[in-house]
Amino acid sequence: MALPAAGSTLPNDTEPQERDAAPARPTLIERLRRPRVLLAIALTVLIGAGLAVYADLSAKSEPIALLGAVTELPGGVARVNGIIPLETDGWLPDDAPAVLTDAPAEGSHRVRILLELTALGEDGIAFSADDYTILGLGAGRVSPLWASPGVYEARQGEVLAATLVFEIPNQAVELTLEGEDGGRLALGVKHHTADR
Repeated sequence: MALPAAGSTLPNDTEPQERDAAPARPTLIERLRRPRVLLAIALTVLIGAGLAVYADLSAKSEPIALLGAVTELPGGVARVNGIIPLETDGWLPDDAPAVLTDAPAEGSHRVRILLELTALGEDGIAFSADDYTILGLGAGRVSPLWASPGVYEARQGEVLAATLVFEIPNQAVELTLEGEDGGRLALGVKHHTADR
């Protein structure tokens, strides 16, 4: 078989440039339209958003003070001096509303929380019973049924003794009293009795 002369090509032979040319690379837009790439971007965004929410919640959560211990809140400190089931001592305020004299809902009981606030800051503490709720596993947020005082401005150096009555589920779960402006106070489970 004779070899072609130098510089000539074989019949039906393509130019070397065409034969060796790589296929055209897809553009960035074309690559982003691929389903796997879109899925990876979506997952990255979701994970990032989840981490941001978790970091925000972690930053806002403050430690829970044990029953009887103090916790800081704007303008001072607070602590729970007692949590007493109403049926234990039969306590009712002088001006007891019907909501306290009627029987509690099935599967729940009422407790009286003795909350002490000490105003340390120059501006004192603005107390509103409606700012306080009980939070616990399976209980959701529970607002007070009755409180005394309902609203109060404690001056610097003043100690406010507030009484709040809540209706809570009978389950012996850890409960927390939380103020809208801060302060998380553990209520424990001692107020639950075995006969409930």
